[in-house]
Amino acid sequence: MKKSLLAAAGLAALMALPTAAVAQDNDSGWYLRGNVGGGIFDTADFTGDLVGDVEGEGNLSPSIGIGYDFDNNWRLELDGTYLWNDMGAISQLPSSSADFRTYSAMLNAIYDFDDFGRWEPYVGAGIGFVRGHLSAETHDFPSDFSASAVPVTNPACSPICDFSDADSGLGYQLIAGLGYAITENLSWDTHYKYMGFSDFDFTGTRGVVGSDATSAIGTQMEDVEAHFLGTGFRYRFGAATPPPPPPPKPVMVTCFDGSQVMTRSECPQPPAPPATQVCWDGSVIDAASVCPNRPIVEEQVYTCWDGQTVVTDLAQCPPPPAPPVPQSSFCDQGDTQFVVYFEWDKSRLTNEAAAVVDQASSIAQQCGISGVVLEGHADSSGNASYNVGLSNRRANTVKSALVSRGFQSSSITTEARGESQLAVQTGDNVREPLNRRTEVIIRLIPGSDTMMFTQ
Repeated sequence: MKKSLLAAAGLAALMALPTAAVAQDNDSGWYLRGNVGGGIFDTADFTGDLVGDVEGEGNLSPSIGIGYDFDNNWRLELDGTYLWNDMGAISQLPSSSADFRTYSAMLNAIYDFDDFGRWEPYVGAGIGFVRGHLSAETHDFPSDFSASAVPVTNPACSPICDFSDADSGLGYQLIAGLGYAITENLSWDTHYKYMGFSDFDFTGTRGVVGSDATSAIGTQMEDVEAHFLGTGFRYRFGAATPPPPPPPKPVMVTCFDGSQVMTRSECPQPPAPPATQVCWDGSVIDAASVCPNRPIVEEQVYTCWDGQTVVTDLAQCPPPPAPPVPQSSFCDQGDTQFVVYFEWDKSRLTNEAAAVVDQASSIAQQCGISGVVLEGHADSSGNASYNVGLSNRRANTVKSALVSRGFQSSSITTEARGESQLAVQTGDNVREPLNRRTEVIIRLIPGSDTMMFTQ
C-alpha cells in the first residue's frame, strides 16, 4: 500500500511539471523560502532482529526551498526539510529507547490560487530522496529491584542491542499552504506537509552481558510517515512593478464669454441671434425689414429632360426615372480587419478583447472566408527576442479563441512581429498600450454569404 501511494504521488508530481514549464510573464522569477515549525513522525514498525513500534514526540524543524514562479499559477520548488524526534521506548518496553531523524530533498510542483487579493492559498505535491538515521538501544531488564531479581528477556531485542545507522530511500509529500503578499516581493508563507517514506534498513550489533563480543543484526523500519507545519517568509527576486503614473491634471475649457469650466456642458448658453430672413436674391436681412422688389423680366421657357415637356420653371419638369441601384455586398470589400489589445506583458484575453473576437467571428455568419491572418505584436519594453515569443503567444491566444467559435484551424495563419512594427512609434522600453495587440485580417470571398464554421 505504501509503495502504491508513493508511486501515485510521484506520477502526479511529474505530470504537473510539463504544465508548469511554460513561458514566463511579468511576475515570473526565482524565489527563496524559509519556514520553521513543528515536525512529528507517526507510528512506525520495526521488523527483523529489532521488533516493536515507536511514535514520535514532535520537535522543532526547519524547511527551506528555492524555486521558480512562472506567473501562470504554477511554481517549481526544490525543498529541503529536517525532522528529528525522540521516539521513546520501543513498544513501551523498559530498558529501550530510540530517536529518529530524516533529511529530505524533494522537487515540488505547486499551484497558486490567485483570486483572493493579497491572500494566496496553494496546494502541491513533491517527490525526492530521504536520508534516515536511527539511534536505538535495548537490553534485558530485572524482574524487580531486589538483589535476587531474575533478568527478563527484552521482547524488542535481547540481551544487549545497539543501532546507530543510516539508510536512504524515496519519499513523497502532499502540501497545502497559505501565503500573504506583504510587498510585491515578500510574502508571509505558512504550509502543512504530509510526508511518506519508503522502508529503511538499519544494521546494528548484539552483545552479551559481561563480554565484549558482538554480532551483526538488522532491522527494517516500516510505514514511516510524518507531518510538518511551519511558517516563515518567501522572497521573490526581481524589481517590483512601478506604481501607476498620477492621473493627469484636468484641462479647463474656455467658454464663449471667456469663463473657464471643467467640461463644455457647464458653459452658459450663448444669447440667441436676432431673427433674420433670406430674400429672393440671397441677401439676409432683419426679420422686420422688407426684401427688395424683384426685377421684372421676360418669361423664359425650358425643355425638360424628356425632350417633350416645355415649362417656364425647371422645377416643374417631371422627375427622371431613378437610376438602377447597384447590388453590393459587405463581402465584396475583400478583407476586413480587427485589432485585439492585451494587458502589459500578458497573452490572455480581457473581456474587451473577447468582445472584439466575438465581433470578428460574426463575419463568418455573413460571408465566406478564404483565410485568416493573425499578426501578434508587442511594445518596446523588454528585450526583442522575448517580445517575439510574447507576440507569438498573443497570436495563438486569438487563434484558439477563433477556433473555439467555429473557425477552421487550418485556415488560420499566425505571425509574430515582436516590437518590429509598432502602431505608435516610441523609444525603447516604453509601455505603449496601442502596441500590445494582435491584428486579425479576415480575407472575405466577394459575393459569398456562406459560413466557415465547422460542424
